[in-house]
This record gives sequence, structure tokens and C-alpha cells, in this order.
Amino acid sequence: MTKRFLQTAIAAVFLAVGTLCYAQQPTSLHPLDPVPYMTREAFASSRTLLPPPPAPGSVEFLVDEYYYQQSKLLRDTPRGAQAIKDAEMLDDTVFENFAEAFGCLVTKEEMPATHHLLKKAQECFGTYGCDEAKLYYNRTRPYVYYGEHSLTPWYEEGMSISPSYPSGHSANFYGLACIMSALRPERSAELFVRADEGAYSRVIAGCHWMSDTRASRIIAMSVFSILQTDPEYQKDFEKAKKEIARLKKQK
Repeated sequence: MTKRFLQTAIAAVFLAVGTLCYAQQPTSLHPLDPVPYMTREAFASSRTLLPPPPAPGSVEFLVDEYYYQQSKLLRDTPRGAQAIKDAEMLDDTVFENFAEAFGCLVTKEEMPATHHLLKKAQECFGTYGCDEAKLYYNRTRPYVYYGEHSLTPWYEEGMSISPSYPSGHSANFYGLACIMSALRPERSAELFVRADEGAYSRVIAGCHWMSDTRASRIIAMSVFSILQTDPEYQKDFEKAKKEIARLKKQK
């Protein structure tokens, strides 16, 4: 029995188990609260949208390896500390990280309509938008590939059941930037720069290859376009837009 055959067999088993989990669970990592807009089936298949990830030995994979090694040099710097903070997606930390770019901090207390919109949309990007390609391509995360630890070892148990390609965190960053830019077009440049930084944090942390984060841009744009067709999203978006306009007048 060849090594190649064993690798293929193991991948097939993972895909079969992952597909079963995908069908039975709302997310591969954690319960989604609030429940995202629309359903998984409403969004385009990430497996269809994305090409296969770079194969080991290819020029593209050499680029991924270069970024991995170079970004490790940032881990013991303030940029590394930011990468650790950017890894937190389960609470409102992501909104804190966007506060400067957005021009204000979105909180449930001060901006309930905007907070609701962003929380409800977030996992449309990182979970619904990414899971199918993750399960199909089953790409090994870089820290696992090199037999090292990531910058966030306390998350490694959860990451072990979620493959690398594309990056869900990065899709969340780009997706939130899309919505925030629609709410405040004058802040678009700052918001997408911040999204790029959030995506690169995943490379610094060793949790994703650079090509994982770039693929997430495609996912985010696709999901964002489909969200525009959802009446519930549109209704909530208008509430958030009015809320922001009202707060602007108060300043």
C-alpha cells in the first residue's frame, strides 16, 4: 500500500465525516448566535467559486511558505499582539478592532441596530461562505504542516477540526468591511485596509497560508452580493443606516 494511497484514503474519510457534520451541525466550530441571515444553501458554493489551493512544490506554494516564514518574525512585536487579538471572533472584539477604521465603536448598548446587523451577517461570511471548500479541499494549516505551534495555541484544539482553505476569519474581516463600507462609504479605504490587516494576522499567527486569506476575499464579495437579495438583511441594513445618520447629527 503506497503512501499516496494512504493519504488519499485518509482525506476521503475526513471528507466523509466532515460532510456528515456539515449536514447535521449549524457550524463546525461553535453555535451561531444570532442565527445568520438566509441559509447555507442560499450562498454560492465555495468549492465552485475557488480553485484548488496551491499544491506543495508549486510556485504558488513557495510564495505561501515565504509569507509564513517572514510573518513569524512579527510574532514578538506589537503586530503579533494584534494578530492574537484579531483571532478572537466569538465576542465583540472584532468590532473593537474595526472601531478606528469605522470612526466609532459599535456596541449593543450604543448602536443596537448596527450591532445586530453585523453580528447576524458575520458568520454568513466565515461559516456559511467557507465551509464547503474547507471540507472538500481539507488543506493542512501551516503550523501543523511544519509541526509547530501557532501564535494562539489555546485555539488549536478547535482549529484541528477546521481545515485551512479558505480562511473563515479573513472572510469575516472582509465581509464586515463590505457592510461597514456600505454604511459609511467615506470610510471605505480605512475599512478595507483594516480588513487586510485582520487577514494578514491569520498568517502571522500561523493559522493560515496567505493564499487562504486571498481566497476569502472572493468568498466575502460573493456572500455580500447575495445578502443584498435578502429582505430581512435589507430591512436591518436600513435601520442601521438611519441609526448611524442619527448619531452623526448628535455629534
